[in-house]
Amino acid sequence: MKSRGITRRAFGTGFGGAAAGVFGVVGVLAAACGMPGAGGTQAAPTESAGSAKRNYQGVVFQHLAKGAGVPDRRNYQRLIDEVFEPAHPGIKVEIIPDGGIGYWEKLLALLAAGTPPDAAQQDEYFMAHLIKKNQLLELTPYQVKDKSFNYKDMFEGAWRAGHFKDKLYGISAGIFGPMVKFNQDHFDEVGLPYPPLDYKPGGWTWNQMREQAKKLTKRDPSGNVTRAGFAWDARFLSRFSGHFYAYGARVVDRLDDPTKCVLDEPRSVEFLQFLHDLRHVDRTAAPAAWYDFGGSRTKGLPGDNGALFRDGKLAITIELINLAATRETNLRWDYAPLPRPNSGGKAGGFVGSNVFTGMKASRDPQLTWDWISAMGGPKYHEMRMRDPDLLSTPAWKALQAEYAKLTPPDNIRANIDLGEYGTSSIMSTAYVEMQDEILNGLQPAWNNEVPVRQAVAEVVRKVNDLLREASK
Repeated sequence: MKSRGITRRAFGTGFGGAAAGVFGVVGVLAAACGMPGAGGTQAAPTESAGSAKRNYQGVVFQHLAKGAGVPDRRNYQRLIDEVFEPAHPGIKVEIIPDGGIGYWEKLLALLAAGTPPDAAQQDEYFMAHLIKKNQLLELTPYQVKDKSFNYKDMFEGAWRAGHFKDKLYGISAGIFGPMVKFNQDHFDEVGLPYPPLDYKPGGWTWNQMREQAKKLTKRDPSGNVTRAGFAWDARFLSRFSGHFYAYGARVVDRLDDPTKCVLDEPRSVEFLQFLHDLRHVDRTAAPAAWYDFGGSRTKGLPGDNGALFRDGKLAITIELINLAATRETNLRWDYAPLPRPNSGGKAGGFVGSNVFTGMKASRDPQLTWDWISAMGGPKYHEMRMRDPDLLSTPAWKALQAEYAKLTPPDNIRANIDLGEYGTSSIMSTAYVEMQDEILNGLQPAWNNEVPVRQAVAEVVRKVNDLLREASK
C-alpha cells in the first residue's frame, strides 16, 4: 500500500465521546490509505438490522479545517459527539489540519495530489476558483430536498455567501466583517459623543468622523503622531470593499462574476482621496511606519489594526471583530457601524462568511451534505457563539438576541446586525489576482508616492485585463 504524499497529522489525542479518536488519526488514516483518489469514505453504508438508520461502520469522512486551535478542536468534537455521529452510527470523522502552510495552500495541494478531502472550510471568495475547475460539489439539489434545513432563518448576506451564479456551493460558518471599534476614554478625554451604536438611525457620516479624528489625534513635540484618530483596513479586498459600501461607492460593476473594475467612478475616487488626505493632509490616520509587519503580500498595507488598538494607539479603527482578544485588555471600548455616506443613504459594509464546502470527488455526496448542513446549522453556530474563547458571531437570526447579551462590550449586537444590511463578497475566478492588483496598486497612493488618480487608473487597467481573461 502506497502512502499518501502529504502527511495528515492529528490535532491531538485524549478526546472521548461517541467519536473518540477523531483526532488520533493513525488508525483512521490506515483505513483511508486503501482508497485511491478522492475523499475519505471507503465502505458503503449499510442498513442496520431493525433500524431505519444506516450503519456507517468502516466509513471515514475527511474534513479540512480552517482553524485548529484548542477551542476549534473542542467544538468539532462536540458536534461529532452530539449531532453527527448519532445520526451516522459507526462513522469516523478525520479532521485534517493545514499542516502549518495555510488551509488554502493545503487544499490546493490535496487536490493536485488527487487526494482531496470530502469537505473543507474556506473563505467564500475562493469558491469561484474551484468551481471553474469543477472541483466543488453543488449543494443545491441536497439543500432543496432537506426539509430540516431552513435557509430562510439565516441572514441573507450569510446565505448568499455560499452561492456563485445562483447555485449553492457552501453553507456559512458564521458572519464577520470590518466594524468601527472606538476607545471610549479617548472620546471622553476630548469631550466627544460616541458614534451611534445602532445602524438604523444613522447620523454619523464620514465627514463627521473626519472632524472627530482631528480632535482625537495626539502628536509628540516633533509633530509625529503618537495616537491616531483613525485607521482603515486595506489588507484584504473583502474587508476593504466594506469601506466603499459604507461610503456609497463600488469596487466592481457587480459582485457575482464581475466584468469591470469601477474604482475610477467619481464616488470611488472621492473616497480613496478621502483616505489619502486623512493620512497626508489632516495627518490623523495611522502612519505608514506603523504597518511594518505582516507577510510579503500585506506588509506595509494599512490594516490588521487589532494590536494597535489594544495598545491604545488608535482612537477609531476599522477592523474585524477580534472580540475575545480585545476583551482581555483593560480598555473601555465599544463597536459601532461604519459611518454613513456624506450625501445621505443607508448603512453599508461587508458581511463576510467562511463557508463549509464539499468536494466534487467525494464518494458520498449525500453524506457530505449531511456534514456541511450540520457544521453550518444553528446548533454548531450556537456552540461556537457560547464558547468564551471564540464568541463567534452566528449566521442564524434565532441566535441574534442571545448574542446581543454577550457583553462586554455594550454594543456587541452591532456585529450580528451586520448580517441585516452588509454586502457579501465579490466572487470571481480572478479574485486572488484582483485582490493583489488593487491593494498593492493603491499602496503608492497611501504612501504619497503618486497621485490617487494615477494609482487608480493603473489599477483599473490591470484589473480589467484580469477580468477579461477570466471571462474566457
